[in-house]
Amino acid sequence: MRRTRELLRRALVDLILETGYDRITVQHIIDRADVGRSTFYAHYTDKDDLLLSNLEELAAAFEEHMERHFASRAEPNPVLAAFEHADRQRDLYKALAGKRGAEVIRTGLRRRIKEVMARRVPEFLPHRDGAVPVEVTTEFLLTSMLGLLVWWLDNDLPYTAEEMADSYMRLIVPGVQAAYGI
Repeated sequence: MRRTRELLRRALVDLILETGYDRITVQHIIDRADVGRSTFYAHYTDKDDLLLSNLEELAAAFEEHMERHFASRAEPNPVLAAFEHADRQRDLYKALAGKRGAEVIRTGLRRRIKEVMARRVPEFLPHRDGAVPVEVTTEFLLTSMLGLLVWWLDNDLPYTAEEMADSYMRLIVPGVQAAYGI
């Protein structure tokens, strides 16, 4: 059962990378995975259900990676952790978050990453009167990071995760410091 699910997930990811999500049919997936139609429907209701299972898997792995990153470092860097995770899971990220993926997944991925950021960003920001509201800062950081992450994936990762995190931080930190009087 687990092997079948993995075959179907891998087939979907490969097909998305090759042709884009919108062009894929269940028949394409089962042909690539070499499983029967009844086997597919025993696990998933349709290709969207399979796609959403990939998102859930990615989101859970992302959250686990972030928790390990925060637990293992004296000075955690959530941006570096996000780029490292995308690098380690590049095919899955490219399929789900890149230009060939489905908009519904980019929206879902954004929501899940925002949940993680909403828990973590306030830890790094001082509470000051007149500062930009935390939810505005979180949205700004999320939007800019996801935009850069998608660009990086769509351009076949031309820089390392460390270089991307460093570039992002160099662009973001001065603005956040100014907004919070740091």
